[in-house]
Amino acid sequence: ENKVYSALGSQAKRKRQHMGDLKIIVAGCVAQQEGQQLLRRVPEVDIVMGPQHANRISQLLEQNRDGEQVLATENIYIEEDITVPKRDSDISAWVNVIYGCNEKCTYCVVPNVRGHEQSRLPENIKGEMQMVADLGFKEVTLLGQNVDAYGRDLPGLADDHSGRRAWTFTDLLNHVHDVKGIERIRFATSHPRYFSHRLIKACSELPKMCEFFHIPFQSGDNDILREMKRGYTHQRYRTIIDTIRHFMPDASISGDAIVGFPGETEEQFQRTLQLVRDIGFDRVNTAAYSPRPNTPAAEWENQIADFVKNDRLNRLNAVVNEVAEERAQRFAGRELEVLVEGVNPRNAEQAFGRSRHNKLVYFDGDGDALKGQLVNVKIEEVRAYTLIGEMVKSK
Repeated sequence: ENKVYSALGSQAKRKRQHMGDLKIIVAGCVAQQEGQQLLRRVPEVDIVMGPQHANRISQLLEQNRDGEQVLATENIYIEEDITVPKRDSDISAWVNVIYGCNEKCTYCVVPNVRGHEQSRLPENIKGEMQMVADLGFKEVTLLGQNVDAYGRDLPGLADDHSGRRAWTFTDLLNHVHDVKGIERIRFATSHPRYFSHRLIKACSELPKMCEFFHIPFQSGDNDILREMKRGYTHQRYRTIIDTIRHFMPDASISGDAIVGFPGETEEQFQRTLQLVRDIGFDRVNTAAYSPRPNTPAAEWENQIADFVKNDRLNRLNAVVNEVAEERAQRFAGRELEVLVEGVNPRNAEQAFGRSRHNKLVYFDGDGDALKGQLVNVKIEEVRAYTLIGEMVKSK
């Protein structure tokens, strides 16, 4: 939030110099969190809107026509957006399947700023996927704060009398898998509490599903996980990974971890290190715990000193990199299917893309000409997070 206020200072100055020619809109999680306070601190701001109001920006601008500040942070039902969203890539598209989050993790601000879970209708998701396929996209990542919760708020029960909801994330994957033009499907982010055997089996059976799973674990200690209100144990997490590797032995696994959570002891931190070693992650996104406004853990008295958090983060990163290097060796000498994304920005004579395992792959070739194509690359050099090889010519 400090960065937002800092950035607003220069924009407010611009507006004062060019009054009437500039609208300042603050949108997203910080806007939701700060709300009315943001309007008071920076009176030059025209509109403050939470994430759930993104599709209403034209209406909000209309309300602001006479210069009156507009605050839109109340929880509402998120309407479908009929416009074509701007995308950072023309190869891989992000498609939202669920908004919000019902979890109550004690360190996380998301439920307070993104509202309750709202699943999009299956046909709307499939329709957007077909739209991006028609625009030439080859890959789709289905996106949500907790994709495994998909369908819990949709009506009806499954016809097989199992007691499941009519729509689960597994049902959605089966529903959208046949979209013509889409070659690959990924999803993020998953929650271990809801990651099911049925979902894993479906991923192994659907050819377009990539062999890559991002499943945050946050800690390897059960007491810390309980204080975080994560709703699972490290044993449960290990079982999920074992099941994935039973059905998809070559799958890449990534996760998230937090060190220095309030009250974390050195012994508990060591259990996180052990989990990373035992699982053999391809990648782990790591962070030192940072108190967030309006979250329970931020108010606890057993905060960990910054120098301890930084030390643990450095030690964790060292183990993460070591394990990733070891895991990457399995790709040496293999041919991998790569979806080409373009020219290597550091070497114009190289193309780059991603394997189905979400590994960055670099190889000699015309990145512009090959962009959007699926090619086979024989891996000759292996690094922790990148692979280098030679494109295999078609016979």
